[in-house]
Amino acid sequence: MIHVFIVNPVAGKGRSSALISSIEERFRNFPEPYRIEITKHPGHATEIAKTLSAEGVPMRIYSVGGDGTLNEIINGISGLHVELGIIPCGSGNDTIRSIYSITDPHVLLKILPLATSTLLDLGKINGRYFINIASIGFDAEVVTLSRKFKRIPLISGPMAYVMGVLTAVIGLRKRKVRIIIDDAPERVNELLLCAFANGKFYGGGMKAVPQADMTDGIMDICEVENPGRIRLLKFFPAFMKGEHTGLKEVTMHRCKRAEIIGSRPFPINYDGEITKDTRVTVEIVPGSLRVLIP
Repeated sequence: MIHVFIVNPVAGKGRSSALISSIEERFRNFPEPYRIEITKHPGHATEIAKTLSAEGVPMRIYSVGGDGTLNEIINGISGLHVELGIIPCGSGNDTIRSIYSITDPHVLLKILPLATSTLLDLGKINGRYFINIASIGFDAEVVTLSRKFKRIPLISGPMAYVMGVLTAVIGLRKRKVRIIIDDAPERVNELLLCAFANGKFYGGGMKAVPQADMTDGIMDICEVENPGRIRLLKFFPAFMKGEHTGLKEVTMHRCKRAEIIGSRPFPINYDGEITKDTRVTVEIVPGSLRVLIP
């Protein structure tokens, strides 16, 4: 078994880089070989993971960074001979909240090399994998804005997200889209946002889809109709706590596949990465990733 640590040196304002010496100490007398790969540019973690997977030998790859680093790695991993460990060093670290009860990177570094693994589901949006939550609309705009706030010293991940929400409310846009879920008839809705969930949390700990389960082979969808600015300010505190599922603007779905089509490009978020398009096709890929569980 080979242990490979893919480290994003800029994640968490340098917290990942600070962990390198701890990795070296942990494996000083470890009976199995290890190596450390440092990412040099966006997308590099995917390239590294693809190259490692192609070696075809039993391997444990550890994501040492934030949710963005993790997303890059899962889009490079292939084959069940590769097991994934998550050592969170980002600003939000939302994915791990649905998988591990332990979130301290130093503790995880000690126990993950000896842990067993289990198969988890992945989501796929427009051909790209995500492990946690993908979404369109208002919250994707919030992710873009909160990323800017995170660059400010002393601004935490949750605080940056709240500031992103308030900024996005000012520029709130209405989006009329066509929605198709599994084999149901196409319908039209004016969306605030739509979250496609494999995991429960995003946005620095917001419990967007409380019932999501990464092992059930089902995608959970939270569809939110545009409530208007004033109602939105009341809606979001409930959304952050996971107490929104019974509100009149919210419809929850469980499905295998969904498609949303708009007349204008809308923002798309997947594990904190942002793009734009006029259409998304989202599906669940059951039991496709082997993850180390402490």
